[in-house]
Amino acid sequence: MAAGAWFDWTTGDLVTEARFQDIQDSIVFIYASESAANSALTNKVEGTVFFDTTANVIKAWNGSAWVSAEAGDITGVTAGTNLNGGGATGAVTVNLDSTVASVALQDYSEVDVAVTSSSGVVAINMNNGNTGSITLTENITDIDFTNVPANGVATFTLQITQHASSAKTVAINAVTVNGGGNVTAKTAGAAGYTVSSGANQIDLVTFLFLDAATPLLNALQNFS
Repeated sequence: MAAGAWFDWTTGDLVTEARFQDIQDSIVFIYASESAANSALTNKVEGTVFFDTTANVIKAWNGSAWVSAEAGDITGVTAGTNLNGGGATGAVTVNLDSTVASVALQDYSEVDVAVTSSSGVVAINMNNGNTGSITLTENITDIDFTNVPANGVATFTLQITQHASSAKTVAINAVTVNGGGNVTAKTAGAAGYTVSSGANQIDLVTFLFLDAATPLLNALQNFS
């Protein structure tokens, strides 16, 4: 007998064989596998359900086979624009392509990396971000960049705040890129760069790299 519709019981109603069968057909049974369920539920009907303790899912009999009652309607994940990966079974991974085209950004901001110096050396790992800030506590003699992309254009903008009472200097003739030798950052007209010397004055210095070559330097200075 197929599982019946909802029956609104009242006092004195007779529990017939058919109604008792409906109740039994509505029970969620517990078995370790489909074969165990088949052996026990010899009179199963469409809609009979059991909990598979091995797979940890509820399964329902569709009239010819057990199907997972917890399956969703997503049959696959397809990677869209600027994505790669996807799949139709198991754990699905979707990754962002390293080359992104036609992207519109809104409310965009970058992580501000806290930059410090040690023994006159500033170490900047561009895997941590493309902007940073430092308050000078000593003269800077060496700026070392790591993880600068080997292809294309990359920038790092550094906010430099001068010491509050004792002006420090920043040299740009000992810049290293990805472990290379010392180079001098290039400035417009080879004018060089001298950090603002006033107490707490701020410079915004941008290093531009093309294929991880010697950086081009542009500075906005003397902000108070």
